[in-house]
Amino acid sequence: MYDQFLQNLVQLNFLPIGIILFLVVFLLFNYAYEQELTKQFVIPLVLLVCLIIDDNIDYYLLNGSSTSLFHVLTAVLGYNIRIFLMLSLILIASRNASKRERMLLFIPAIINLCITCLAFFTKLVFWYGPDGAAVRGPLSYTPHVTSLVYALVLFWYAFRSHQQGKIHEGIIIAIAVFLCLAGTFAETAFALRGILIGVIAMDVTFYYLYIHIEYFKVDILTGTLNRLSFYADIEMYKQKRTSVYILSVDLNGLKQINDTYGHTAGDEAIKYAASFIRSVIPSNARLYRIGGDEFVVLYPKDGSAYSLSSELIEKARGAKYTFAVGEALWETQYTFEKAYSEADARMYACKKKQKGLS
Repeated sequence: MYDQFLQNLVQLNFLPIGIILFLVVFLLFNYAYEQELTKQFVIPLVLLVCLIIDDNIDYYLLNGSSTSLFHVLTAVLGYNIRIFLMLSLILIASRNASKRERMLLFIPAIINLCITCLAFFTKLVFWYGPDGAAVRGPLSYTPHVTSLVYALVLFWYAFRSHQQGKIHEGIIIAIAVFLCLAGTFAETAFALRGILIGVIAMDVTFYYLYIHIEYFKVDILTGTLNRLSFYADIEMYKQKRTSVYILSVDLNGLKQINDTYGHTAGDEAIKYAASFIRSVIPSNARLYRIGGDEFVVLYPKDGSAYSLSSELIEKARGAKYTFAVGEALWETQYTFEKAYSEADARMYACKKKQKGLS
C-alpha cells in the first residue's frame, strides 16, 4: 500500500517539478538582461510551487480519508490557486492594457474566492462525508465556471493579439487555453491527478520562452522591430511574392541634438521618432529601426493610392522633430535591393530639399 502511494506521488510530481526547475533556471539566467519580463513570470512560478505543495497535501489527506477542517482548507486553496494561475497568464497577455481593464480581470477570481470560502461554514460548495469522500454542494461548480470564464478571456486576448499583428502570441495563448481545458477534462473524466498541474507548468514555461525569443526581434531603445526582423520579413515577403511599399524614414538633426544636449537627449529624440511614426502608419504596417536614426516601414499594397510618405511629412509639421521620407513600391518584377535603393534615394532627396528650405 505504501509503495503504491509513493509510486503515485512520484508520478504526480515528476513532470511539473521538472518543468518548474527548467523555468527557474531560465529566469535566473535571464534576470540581468530581461528584468521586467522575469518579474512578470515570478508570480505564476510561485503559484505553481504553491499548487504542487497544496495538491500533494490534499492527495495525502484524501488517501487518509481525512474530514478535517485542514483538508477543507487545502481543497479551497487548490481551487483558488488554479484560478489565480490562469489570471496570472491573462495579466501577462494583457500587459499593454489599461490599468482599469487589468483591475476588472480580478473580479471573477475574487468572487470565486468568496464563494469557495463558504465551504468552511456551510455545505453550499462541498464537504467531506464520514468516509472522507467529497460531496458536492449546489455551488461546487463555481471554480469550473470561473475557469471557463477565464478561458474565454484568454481566447479573447489571443484573438486581439492576432488582430494587432501578434499572430504567433495569439496562437501560443490559444494552445495554452486548449491544453488547460483538455487537462481539466482528462482529470474529471478519468479521475486522474497531476495532469492539469503539468499542463499549466508547461504553458507558463513555453509562454515565457516565446516572449523571451520575441525580445530578440525588438529594438531595445524604441520597442520597434530590429534589423534582424527586417531581413527576416523581407525573406517572408519574397516567398509570398507580395507587393510591398517601402518607406525609408530618417530623423533630422540627430547629430546636432547629440552634440548640443548629449546622447541621452538623442535617445529621447529617437524614441519620440519611433512613437510618432508608429502613430501615423497603418495597422498592417511594420516599423523597423535599422540604424541610429534610420527607420524603415514595410506595408503590403492593398489597392489604395494614397502616399504614406506625404501623409507622414504633413503630420510631422506640427511634431517635435522633422523627418526625411522616401517611398517606393517593391513588386515582384523588381529586386528588393533596387526598390529599397529607390526609397533611400528619395529620402535623401527629401532631406536635401528640407535643408534648402530651412
